[in-house]
Amino acid sequence: MENDTEANSYEQEKVMVIDDDASVLTTTILILEEEGYQVVAFSTGQEAIDKFNNNIHAVVLDINMPDLTGRQVFKKIKSINPYVPIIFHTGATVRQEERRDLRRQFRPHAYVQKGDPEQLMDTVVSAVESYGNILRNVKLSESLYSELKRSTYKIKTNIKETIHAMAMTVEMRDPYTAGHQRQVANLARAIAEKMGIPSEQIDSIHLAGTIHDIGKMQVPTERLSKCGKLTELEFDMIKTHPQAGYDILKTIEFQWPIAEFVLQHHERMDGSGYPSGLNSESILIEARIMSVADVVDAIVPHRPYRPALGIEKAQEEIFNNRGILYDSNVVDACLSIISDKSVWA
Repeated sequence: MENDTEANSYEQEKVMVIDDDASVLTTTILILEEEGYQVVAFSTGQEAIDKFNNNIHAVVLDINMPDLTGRQVFKKIKSINPYVPIIFHTGATVRQEERRDLRRQFRPHAYVQKGDPEQLMDTVVSAVESYGNILRNVKLSESLYSELKRSTYKIKTNIKETIHAMAMTVEMRDPYTAGHQRQVANLARAIAEKMGIPSEQIDSIHLAGTIHDIGKMQVPTERLSKCGKLTELEFDMIKTHPQAGYDILKTIEFQWPIAEFVLQHHERMDGSGYPSGLNSESILIEARIMSVADVVDAIVPHRPYRPALGIEKAQEEIFNNRGILYDSNVVDACLSIISDKSVWA
């Protein structure tokens, strides 16, 4: 048996009633329609399940039915919409222990004894209001989530544009290493991917690689592009660039600790690096990856003070210092990338 009023479902809350007793079903329909609800009614649990949809605001469900029990129907409806309130409507007196067990197992909105129209009406009103609040909260959450996504996208776009501008500034001051930061960023990303690092972390590594030498803005241009060997004092000046980069970036609210990655990209596994002399596990994995990518790209191309050394020299450097200066896993991933001509170019 099915009854569906002609009222507009957008103007009326819709209540589903399920009961195998025709007289109870008819009485319940009249009670709810008199209160202004749109009612869809079924005499079998399977019919109700087949017709259930998310436009239902509450369900009045008989516990004992011949085809599917109220318990079975409850579980199925909740699997479709876990938020819709379901009221157990029973003709038999439910013992306190049984009611407690049912509540623990099913968590219905309420129990209502058949033959008490006032209690039924009050309970349905409460259930519909409760569901309405849930729907409003869900819509609000969806709206806030959409706004958050838009804001996050805008922030990420602004950060990328800022990073690009910073990287270009460094390259303009040091034309001999033009493209170095981009090359390091791309190789570092490839290494991280080869190591199976999570995508969000890979994005942070690529971002840090793009500006890892930002601190060189604090180093005089003539020192950066000097032809010939640097003096000890000049090299000490160059070695300040990780700290300078950290000082520049620490004030920017990145999604990741980019400033820390930049600070540590010249640290070495044996503690011989700079600026802090960190060793082994004290060095962030992001910085370990960047350090290997940085060394490789520093060795391969031409520099003002020496000719290009080539990829074989870079391979030799990181292989010979695998586990000494550079993280073994990072080196292995990098060597694998370099040996794959389709990846490394």
